[in-house]
Amino acid sequence: MKIQNVFAIYFSPTQGTKKYVEGIARRLSADYEAIDMTKPENRRKNYTFSGSDLVIFGAPVYAGRLPSIEGGIFGQLQGNHTPAIFTVSYGNREYEDALLEVKDICEENGFVGMAAAAWIAPHTFSDKIASGRPDADDEMKMDLFAKKVQEALCEDHEEHKLEVNGNHPYKETKVMPFHPIADESCTGCGTCVSVCPTEAIDRENPRQTDETKCIDCFACVKNCPAHARGASGPAFEGLVERLESNLMKVRKEPEWFL
Repeated sequence: MKIQNVFAIYFSPTQGTKKYVEGIARRLSADYEAIDMTKPENRRKNYTFSGSDLVIFGAPVYAGRLPSIEGGIFGQLQGNHTPAIFTVSYGNREYEDALLEVKDICEENGFVGMAAAAWIAPHTFSDKIASGRPDADDEMKMDLFAKKVQEALCEDHEEHKLEVNGNHPYKETKVMPFHPIADESCTGCGTCVSVCPTEAIDRENPRQTDETKCIDCFACVKNCPAHARGASGPAFEGLVERLESNLMKVRKEPEWFL
């Protein structure tokens, strides 16, 4: 098939997913177009794609599922027998049903899966877990994956049947018993407001977090110039301790499906 346009479309609050999706797109086309669905204003728009486009989708994994956001991450994207690549990134634990979830959503909206992959990025709750990834080895694997994708694109995409790991029904969405808040060192600069993908932080009082909207992506924590935002308490601290104890023993490697 002849691809005329390549699009990198991702939800990536802490930039890990973005690095992989744009890395793959860059290997397939020097002039790809990026659409950042982390931005609420972009999720309010409708997008349509043709059969001569290639769309690379990417999202992070939160407790084995996609982030739970009103309106969804990719629901406003409409394909027309459009070839697509489905990807997720996760923090060295498991991606469970998330990749299947991306595939299901996108295929229901008119996209045809040509390839899929699960990549490893630093864990949302601890920079110690999968620190520095994607690293040089991941970059080499992206090189190989891109070559495999190019080979797959030589096929008739209408006949391509992609299978990925995951289960139906999906595992239950897990709601965390904690959310990041700001302490007294908050300067009210508004950085957290600008990076929050769910508009959960009050612009007039950025120390406050709307717990009904917060998805614990920790974009506010990682971007706060005053290091004023974070989560605390026994539930959060105990979880981080368990994650660091269990997930730093083994290096997970990317998996892909063609």
